[in-house]
Amino acid sequence: MLLTSCYYFNPYLLSDGSVVRPYVYDTSSRNCSGVSKWVVTTSGAITPPEAAHVILNSTEDWCVLVLGQVAGLKYDFSWTNGSTHLIYLPREALLLLPYKLATLTSLDIRNIGHLYAIANGARVVLDLEDGIVPIRVGHTYLPLQADKREFPCPNLEEKEGGVIWNPYPHFGGQDIWPRGFPQSRSEQADTAMGNTYCYPIIQQYLSQSHPDLDSLSRTKFHGFNNVTASAVVIPRGVFAPYNSHSTIHLYEALWSLLLPRTAHKRVADIWRSYIAQSLFYLIPDACLMYTPPAVTGHITESPSKWSERPLYTKSSQVVNLLKYHLMSFERFEEALLGIYELMYHSQILGKDDLTLVKHWIKDLKLVGYEFPKLPNKATLWTKNVHLCIMFNWGSTEYRTRQLLSYYMRFFNAITLFLEGKHVNRNYIPSHIQVFHVQTGNGFFQQRCIEKCINQIAPNTVSHLYIADDMFINITKMSQLSLSKIWFIPVSVYKFGDTSTFHDWPWWDYSHGGQTQYNRFVALINGLPQEWKQVLIDKMGFPNRIHGNAVADIVHIPSAYAVQVSRVLNYINSVTEMFCEIAVPLAVTIAQPIGREEIGDGYVWDRRTDTDVIQNILGTGFYLHPLKTSTKFGADMWHKSMNNQLRLLI
Repeated sequence: MLLTSCYYFNPYLLSDGSVVRPYVYDTSSRNCSGVSKWVVTTSGAITPPEAAHVILNSTEDWCVLVLGQVAGLKYDFSWTNGSTHLIYLPREALLLLPYKLATLTSLDIRNIGHLYAIANGARVVLDLEDGIVPIRVGHTYLPLQADKREFPCPNLEEKEGGVIWNPYPHFGGQDIWPRGFPQSRSEQADTAMGNTYCYPIIQQYLSQSHPDLDSLSRTKFHGFNNVTASAVVIPRGVFAPYNSHSTIHLYEALWSLLLPRTAHKRVADIWRSYIAQSLFYLIPDACLMYTPPAVTGHITESPSKWSERPLYTKSSQVVNLLKYHLMSFERFEEALLGIYELMYHSQILGKDDLTLVKHWIKDLKLVGYEFPKLPNKATLWTKNVHLCIMFNWGSTEYRTRQLLSYYMRFFNAITLFLEGKHVNRNYIPSHIQVFHVQTGNGFFQQRCIEKCINQIAPNTVSHLYIADDMFINITKMSQLSLSKIWFIPVSVYKFGDTSTFHDWPWWDYSHGGQTQYNRFVALINGLPQEWKQVLIDKMGFPNRIHGNAVADIVHIPSAYAVQVSRVLNYINSVTEMFCEIAVPLAVTIAQPIGREEIGDGYVWDRRTDTDVIQNILGTGFYLHPLKTSTKFGADMWHKSMNNQLRLLI
């Protein structure tokens, strides 16, 4: 008897009036109606996948959708005992479903299967390869984490080429790495573990017997020797490839189930994994989880090195491309399409995948899927930025706590640099890092900036450094790109032209005078040739050289953190250079063109002019100085920060 109660979607009427229905048996006691957890797997034989036996014979409430890979194949249902938690869709029925995807050729049928599951009420989908079988973990099969909480995560520093992490050593898999892991990063040092609060919207089940390895590491596997290790999450801003063999997707990640069609099967699911992770920054608290081994078995195909070749030659390129490309858009689906366009124009995917993703988006909307809602733009950028605040000698404990109370409404990752009075650590939340520094009363703030951009800040994509009396217009800054350096306009001079010496505001004797200028000349002459070449190529050195710029605010994306840190470390090691000369030099070398200039919000000689202050607070990116140590400044801070908060709400 055909079951009709399984379907939330309209019956599949064909042009001749007939109806396409999957083969389902009804015992009147159980069916897929109301079942929110679905397994999507494939079969090319008349015997069912072993996984279907295991799942249907368990007490857990999963619906198993089997997709027939061979047209005309009759499926054997005799073993099911009438269970209606099994749905079989033969290949010919799949291609007749009323989805835009079904009109395409050379398509992985799992894409249609995923749509079918979502259309019929799936809110959790396990993408399970034929040949992979769940094993009992504790008291359950298919362990599922469906809540937001703290999970173990790796503490990682920014590396050139992007941050990417190999989770296999965490579970005792030595000298091996997941398929799709860049070969240049296969030698990974031991990683210290910390914790992060997140929501694992994608969960990769490891296989104990045959983990998914590339052809280079496959011969090295001798089993995971730490199968009791805790599950581990990969925070936003960090990449780890996951496959389609046994992966859970929660509702917020169902959009990411699409498998590209212009890449080989052994490549498509890896590109899919990197695409998904590149958009995690748009979903509050989203992360990827790797679980201890929860499945066994192996895939039936015999992968070759040639089929995986793009993984060896392009994985690093893909990680770099996706990690540092942040876009502006109004809806989540626009971001998904934008990533596919980026992959196409970078010759990673073919043109047919642009048609594919457009059809996928339309079909998801057709079956009633709701894409993640984008947070307010100001909330979005602040949750993805590591904020560093420098407090100088005049900062009291009260002022420190007051400013923190403002910023903690917006930023999750905050680091404090304290000079002078020591603030009682008990008054500062434990997740905020605190460093005591010596900056010469702010003259050498580059020491703080260097430390800021080298800090471990999970789930962030960039660093924003500000002084304590720097008011930032958070809602205005949402217009800026997180993939670019933000800095104030930098003056330009002819190198060695002493006639301009007195035009530089910071060359006066309180900041070193002629001695400081001589240090600058010596520093430039001694720069490594590759950095000097940047100045020649991009600025026209020596006829043009950067001048000074106030260093109380600078935004450094992760893409440029390593280079900026190198330059600042070099400067700090060879001389004592005033920060407002050192920082512009580092910024110029790291990103000589394409910076976001954030204008002039300095009001030193107008800092008591109410009209000027209010105008800049409303229209500028920042205002400096605005000191909470005065009643005027404290009142303006309180009013302006509360105005920004109301705009977000």
